[in-house]
Amino acid sequence: MADQHMSLPAESSVNSPKKRGFGARCWRVLKWTLLVTLGVVVLAVAFAFLFPRAAKRWSTKGMEELLPRYLAWNAGTGRFTSHLASRQEVKSPMRDGVQLATDIYLPSGHGPFPTIAIRTPYAKTDGRLIGDFFARYGYAVAIQDVRGRFASEGEFYPFRAEVDDGVDFTRWLKQQPWCNGKIGGFGLSYLGFTQWAMAVGNSDLTSIAPALITASLYHGLYQGGAFGKLTFLHWSLTSYGRRGDWAGAKEIARGYQHFPLVESDDAALTNISFYDDWVSHPTPDRYWRDLSVDHRFAEMTAPALLTAGWYDFFLKGQLHDFELIQQTASSRVREQTKILIGPWNHAFFNGNQQRYGIRQGKLELVPFEFVRAAKDWFDYSLQGLNNGWARRPPVRAYVLGANVWRDEKQWPPADAKPQAFYLHSAGKAQTLDGDGTLDSLAPTKAEPADTFVFDPRKPVQTKGGAHGVPAACGPADQREVEARPDVLVYSSAPLSEPLLVMGQVTARVFASSTARDTDFTAKLVDVFPDGQALIVCEGVLRARYRNGLDKPEPLEPGKIYPFDIHVGNTAVQFQPGHCLRLEVSSSNFPRYDPNPNTGTDIATERKPVSASQRVFHTQEFPSALVLPVVSK
Repeated sequence: MADQHMSLPAESSVNSPKKRGFGARCWRVLKWTLLVTLGVVVLAVAFAFLFPRAAKRWSTKGMEELLPRYLAWNAGTGRFTSHLASRQEVKSPMRDGVQLATDIYLPSGHGPFPTIAIRTPYAKTDGRLIGDFFARYGYAVAIQDVRGRFASEGEFYPFRAEVDDGVDFTRWLKQQPWCNGKIGGFGLSYLGFTQWAMAVGNSDLTSIAPALITASLYHGLYQGGAFGKLTFLHWSLTSYGRRGDWAGAKEIARGYQHFPLVESDDAALTNISFYDDWVSHPTPDRYWRDLSVDHRFAEMTAPALLTAGWYDFFLKGQLHDFELIQQTASSRVREQTKILIGPWNHAFFNGNQQRYGIRQGKLELVPFEFVRAAKDWFDYSLQGLNNGWARRPPVRAYVLGANVWRDEKQWPPADAKPQAFYLHSAGKAQTLDGDGTLDSLAPTKAEPADTFVFDPRKPVQTKGGAHGVPAACGPADQREVEARPDVLVYSSAPLSEPLLVMGQVTARVFASSTARDTDFTAKLVDVFPDGQALIVCEGVLRARYRNGLDKPEPLEPGKIYPFDIHVGNTAVQFQPGHCLRLEVSSSNFPRYDPNPNTGTDIATERKPVSASQRVFHTQEFPSALVLPVVSK
């Protein structure tokens, strides 16, 4: 009774007239808010129905205001200092008289302004958000369709005209009354290559910011002598001609499966001349030298901010660019050039990254870390602001597994030391259920070799990794791949403490083959306690190039050779309880074109054959995974 009595005041206070009045007022406010909102929606729908053109114009204008502000707010780039004053299309003349279409975005205020130059094969109008964003920070922005694409005159052949056209473009920009002479290049992928191209021998360019691209095209399209078929057949089918064809890859599976390689574009859609040229030049010969510009870094006067991704297919080439600049460029370019390496693929984000704890912010289509870095870089290099950029370390890298950013003075880090993990088995390392192991002890006795058959017509399927299909790349689970009998699997015991790996991962595999030429592939995998096996990095070596791309040499069937497979660069921390894993096979398809195993010209070979492979791990032939380990 006492408890019941004590509860009465609380009940009476809840139901007091004062409380009821407050609740009623809240309900009235909510009701009127809903009614007003509904009314606005009805009016908006009616207006859009009666006046569709005006409604579209107003909605477009609203998004143009909203998106740059949203990007600036989330990226933390600071308040806008200007607004977009005008947008116009002009024609820029090239030295041969060809006119290239260019959109100009000018900020408010009194010019002239520092200018951001962008050259694209993907339609200049697609860069509107970039133009709007930088113009609101006081930059003029010029976005140009490259030669032969969309509104520009001329014929399109990828990469061929970008040096001369880029130099002519910056020279034209410098003559415009709204440009103050400070010009910076910006853009991703092909848009990044156009920056490298216009930077060589061009004192009119102040700085560049190439992202997800390399100045050495061969090292982007080929890895270990194998062609990146998945990525670059797709790009060719969708990007040839003046406007490309987004439906051009709908029959790409026919091209993937087709032999010979040079006809895979024909099998999927049509003959594409530049694709035929790419696959007909499997080594970095004069053809690639004429397209690329990495051998001209000594001519650069514009320092660079490079942006790379651990799961981007251009990563190897970008790191090559960064290291080569440190070796060959002028002291000013060396000192000011920096690199940002994130957990990204060529489209930055997809669902696979969440498996590794990599989080994408709400509507973070472009990484905010990248946006902040680019804005700070241009503020420093084009406007001369003392914003701390000069004190930023040369390398900023995201560590997978630990999911933290880490700054370094160089790449690879000076304190990264090679540590070998040796392959072992009783001759049955095939599949995830085999007996393959990894440990730090070199073999001291004769262990049976592991064997498998590589059939180029039934190759191991690509599962994640660094390729150009946005939805499927990245740290995908490899257990489906590891169920195949033509995949050798070597796993360590669970780690007792964290293992930090930063730099070039290598697999030295002693192997023999029945073929005159074949491939060997290797894949580094992070195995979680629950069994999921996430790819960290992967690589391939075409056997004929085992002594160097400039020294092709056939195999002697049955003879044992050392194959040094560059598995890729990474920064990853393997956590306690996780296992290291190395996969060894002879295909990763269609990431790389499958080797026909005949030893003939790969581009024209029509009749592939199977090869029997043997992988050795003995005292004489100690196959090993070599990791660049950083001690904390």
